[in-house]
Amino acid sequence: MSAAQDRPARNLDAEEDYLTGDGGVTPDLLDRRPVKERTVATLYEGRPGLNPTQAIRAFLDAVKLQERHGHMRVVDDLIGLQRRVGDTIEHYKDKLLNAEARSGATESAKFGIGSFNGQRAVVYVVDWAFFAGSLGEVAGEKFVQAAELAEKEKLPLVSMGASSGVRQHENVLGLVQMQRMAAAANKFQHTTNRPYVSVLAGQVWGGMSASAVPAADLVVALEGTDYGFAGRRVIETFEGKQVPQGMQSAEANYLDRNVDVLVKDVDELIEFLTRIFAAGRSTTKIRPGRAARVSRPADVAAEGRAMTAGAEGFSPALWDRQVPELTVQLPRDRRDRPGMGLREALMARYNEIAAGAGRVDTEFLLRTVFDAAVPFYNHVQFQEQKTYPNIIAGLGVLGEQTFMVIGDQPSYTVTSGYVGKRPANPGPEDFEYGVRMMQAAARWGLPIVFFTDTLGALPTMAAERRGQSRAIAQSIKTSASHPYPTVSVIAGAMGSGGGLATTPFGRHTVMLDSALGFVSEPRSTATILYNEANPSVDQVGMTLETMRASAEDLRSQGLVDTIVRDHPDPYETAQELREAIIDGYNRQYGLTPRRLRQKSDERLRPRTLGKLADQD
Repeated sequence: MSAAQDRPARNLDAEEDYLTGDGGVTPDLLDRRPVKERTVATLYEGRPGLNPTQAIRAFLDAVKLQERHGHMRVVDDLIGLQRRVGDTIEHYKDKLLNAEARSGATESAKFGIGSFNGQRAVVYVVDWAFFAGSLGEVAGEKFVQAAELAEKEKLPLVSMGASSGVRQHENVLGLVQMQRMAAAANKFQHTTNRPYVSVLAGQVWGGMSASAVPAADLVVALEGTDYGFAGRRVIETFEGKQVPQGMQSAEANYLDRNVDVLVKDVDELIEFLTRIFAAGRSTTKIRPGRAARVSRPADVAAEGRAMTAGAEGFSPALWDRQVPELTVQLPRDRRDRPGMGLREALMARYNEIAAGAGRVDTEFLLRTVFDAAVPFYNHVQFQEQKTYPNIIAGLGVLGEQTFMVIGDQPSYTVTSGYVGKRPANPGPEDFEYGVRMMQAAARWGLPIVFFTDTLGALPTMAAERRGQSRAIAQSIKTSASHPYPTVSVIAGAMGSGGGLATTPFGRHTVMLDSALGFVSEPRSTATILYNEANPSVDQVGMTLETMRASAEDLRSQGLVDTIVRDHPDPYETAQELREAIIDGYNRQYGLTPRRLRQKSDERLRPRTLGKLADQD
């Protein structure tokens, strides 16, 4: 939005009153007044907070919680923390009695079994209405028992609610509940293959934010929630300056990847959790023909795909709840043409990977290759920008088999007549998110499909200081050692270590014929080879041609198993990718984790060792 659009209408008659000669304020000077530029932060810095009590009650009503051990309560004040209120001394038991009178509950936490549209799960809830959802021995014990119940019944575990942190009146006895809760979550995760999902609703601080929440497989937040370890006043006291409005909102935490998914309301939350719990967990061979064929939606033009833009803000997580306000048809126009020379064709592919909005991306493939999918991310619409996280993930179902799907995702500029592409450049937080999704897949017993399309990791000093190298190494290690089948799909660029982080080679690798793989982005490589800051097009072209980066080159080197044609019709491409993924998965079906690792090691043994190395 321009400055003129953002500024309120002017009263020209009033402005004329200021025209007092040489020293007057003219309309021209008034036009130069500073105007605060709108940023993405505008979307959440002034948004209304969520009422946690209302959200929790709506949630409990929806899941019809069958409470267990509802009457556990504090019976003794072992600490004795007091405060003076006027002429009287207030004791812990006084606070508890007041909280009971106001809320009608005996403690801040409750747990039991709930139903998510027929899918049963153990539910642990912390209610702000009792003592600001503070955590003490009773709340900690209930979480431990909830995790044990979920383990016994082989059910998913959901923690949900709002909390001000550890209850001061129980001092270290309350503090150690963080340890007990984290340990209970860890035990549940090591003894079951069921999901543990933490849901933030309203205000989540201190002890809860640093124990049960980040220990979850997936962190979900209702929009309007605030989340952090130290509260705003504590931070302002320590730093001596004001915390900007909205900096600890769930939306800001989502952008920093401290929260995985945002949901609009309790209805979307229930449906989102239902779909996760309904996804299968067993590993089965996919019989040919069991997965449905890819079909083109009626409103999508032939030999292309559609790009939509919705209302400004954070999108609903579930695709069927997103309402498009603008749809643009994107033709698939490959830039490498028949009859081109090799160098010219490679440069055309390279340029299209960097800027071609009509290419397939991870979200398109998640929506078309799989029979059903549950996205674990949102996008943000701000003005004309449709921004995704650099790495996205979700559950995808083929036939009767559920996969974890992880891939690089570009962002777009969307207008009525133009769609521009911004390639994915993952940073440390993106790789850490990908690792957590891989770890969840390992826990849930799921194979993984990786889609790779990045020129490389985020090349900034800020990313370096946040631990870029460590994050990439952790992602490579986790993906390569996954104990279930993995299929790597190079859909665009497999660039440098940032691309390798989501492309474990050695098991089964599929590559589009228009894709490229390289140790460094070709312009960067040319800069190194020619020792020039701005290499010429010819130098870049020769570098790309001689580095052997094409799909055929990588197959001849033993790194790629299957090449899929990038068709003029992206839905045909998706159909071939579906078949290639099924084939790659079936080839690994039934292999033990040890055999999967051995197979990878055998295929990746060095091919360039000569006689001198052999003699050593």
